[in-house]
Amino acid sequence: MARTFHPLVAPAARMLVCAAVLALAQPVRGEPAVTWLESYEDALEEARRTGKPIFLAFRCAP
Repeated sequence: MARTFHPLVAPAARMLVCAAVLALAQPVRGEPAVTWLESYEDALEEARRTGKPIFLAFRCAP
């Protein structure tokens, strides 16, 4: 005879697994994973120096 589970058991188990993965995926060191630059000129200089692209985010700030 097949055993049936409550309809919320599978989604709850998935959420617990996702929460555990996210908890373990935190950086090991206290350093931030990304360093954000607020100056476009500084970002251009860093991009040229490292050969990496720039991620530019436009936002309205008071």
